[in-house]
Amino acid sequence: MQTLAASRCELVSADPRWWDCPRLDTAGHISASLGDALDLPEHLAEHLDNHWASDHEPALLRWFARLTHNNYEHVHRDNTYNHDNDFSSNFVFSVFAPVDSSDWLWAQDVFVVVEIHQGGDVRSNYGPAAVFRVDCLAETGFLDWVCGWFASPINPASINYLADAEHPELQAANDRLGIGYSSHPTSELRQLLWQESEPVWSERLNCYVARLADVPFAVRVEPVAPYYG
Repeated sequence: MQTLAASRCELVSADPRWWDCPRLDTAGHISASLGDALDLPEHLAEHLDNHWASDHEPALLRWFARLTHNNYEHVHRDNTYNHDNDFSSNFVFSVFAPVDSSDWLWAQDVFVVVEIHQGGDVRSNYGPAAVFRVDCLAETGFLDWVCGWFASPINPASINYLADAEHPELQAANDRLGIGYSSHPTSELRQLLWQESEPVWSERLNCYVARLADVPFAVRVEPVAPYYG
């Protein structure tokens, strides 16, 4: 895999042979969005090394209550495998929010428990659980699971670069390619390509070069990571 110079962080990679399979590094995504994992009490660390975190929910809830002097409840659990994603490895995550929080996505002081898949059958073989403590999970970037794309003029040294970068059709394309416009920006890029052409990898530029249907010049197209608040 060849790493691209992503515009936001070095979390995105792509294989020059398959432009439509960008990869978002799972461990880097979790770290960038949730920060450092908490140090677990010894009794919890032993359990979470060998069992599903959901099997020890009562112990987790007691620990959260001791840390915060507040009562918590399990409000959400999911596996990224069930959704469109560009992760290098899928993971299961659980969210614990203060009891009676109006919306766990925006609640202060929530705990997120993450278990990363280690390969093989996605129904099993998950690593030890890690626990994170964050505010306003919706603003962290954690729930953005796909790479966006960004198109720009090929030659930054060109005298036309700034004017080309502000071309209205190019800006409209980048709006569509951004994370949040659709659930799968890579599919958006495919729809924007000129006459079903394919992006071509340029060794010299270390990026893909493409023609977009409504943009009158060739562009470089690069996958980008989510924004981490």
